[in-house]
Amino acid sequence: MSDTSLMPLAGINNVSEDAAMQRGGDAARLYVRDAVNVDITPAGKASVRVGERLVSATRFRDVWQSPLHRDTFGTLAGRWVKINPVDWSHEELATVGEGAIHLVLNSLVCAGGPAGLFTYDGRVAQRLTLDTPPAPLLTAGAGSLEPGTYGAALAWLRGSQESATSELATIEVGAGGALEVALPIWLDPTLTGVRLYLTRHDGGELLRAGDWPAGTASIHLPLLPQLGAPAQFRHFSPMPTGQFLAYWRGRLLTARGNVLRWSEALAYHLHDERHGFAQMPQRITFMQPVDGGVWVGQVDHVVFLRGSAPSEFSSERKGGRAPVPGSAIPASPDALGGDLTAGGSDAAVWLAENGYVVGTASGALVEPQAGVLKGIAGRSGTSVVFGRRLLTAVV
Repeated sequence: MSDTSLMPLAGINNVSEDAAMQRGGDAARLYVRDAVNVDITPAGKASVRVGERLVSATRFRDVWQSPLHRDTFGTLAGRWVKINPVDWSHEELATVGEGAIHLVLNSLVCAGGPAGLFTYDGRVAQRLTLDTPPAPLLTAGAGSLEPGTYGAALAWLRGSQESATSELATIEVGAGGALEVALPIWLDPTLTGVRLYLTRHDGGELLRAGDWPAGTASIHLPLLPQLGAPAQFRHFSPMPTGQFLAYWRGRLLTARGNVLRWSEALAYHLHDERHGFAQMPQRITFMQPVDGGVWVGQVDHVVFLRGSAPSEFSSERKGGRAPVPGSAIPASPDALGGDLTAGGSDAAVWLAENGYVVGTASGALVEPQAGVLKGIAGRSGTSVVFGRRLLTAVV
């Protein structure tokens, strides 16, 4: 009976027949059916995987470390927390709900959860979006306005951030009249002001009439002020949260159910409900942008939305096996190797039924473990790149 050398190892193969588990020749290799708690090096050597230890009894979830700030965040009983990994103490920031997704957005840490989208600037956490104000209440007073019909709308201000514009309110003003604008109640303590937009008499475009500080209850206009730029955020709404969250080409992307949504360019808090979405044929199981578009996981395949802007998206069904929901992450050329990241761009990587799958920046789908792995499945997965090795925890 001939001896079989166990080294060097080629990895796991649970697809091929027993006779195909061993490769001969100058580069002899041996596949194994399974390798539990073992790491296999590229040279084929096996070593016992480093064990784990309990570092905290606190049940943190959704733990994430900012690649820019190196701060650690997570959730605890629905609260968004900043974690000190030295002693595992925490600081509560906001209520976001369980299942938060994190990213760096314009040098801020952004978290999306069931309660909405939030940002943290190192001092305070606040909601990313601003509510759309209701239409103002208009009444006519005594003044020097030209007679005619006037329209007015509002937008909340938080520093330089402007909310979506309210619905238009109109009123008929007679000769020698004035415009009295009653403002809504200020419910958001982070607001710094309100912006009023007016039309000229007898209609026209909504133009900027001026800004008033937080707490202003009403505005008296005996004369029409000098009007400025037109309202830029009419017919928009606050950007909705989602199960998945990503940043791509100056826009915030969210996905829930089978709908992918995107914000306005460089206005991450605003969303166009009429045109700012793409409806997928199946439930979205992951969403990972790359330079050439967005990889979107479906229940039993993946789709590549090709384009440099949402208006250019073309949907390409790429097939592939069923991905593990939530397992997609970006991976650099250093982690994957230059042959899988053409041009040095990051690629999308996710775990599927037949192993890890790479979605390149150009829209190519690569299945390096197809034919040697099968039967991988789970309700959800979380992936990390650690020491040039991809690791995925599957439940």
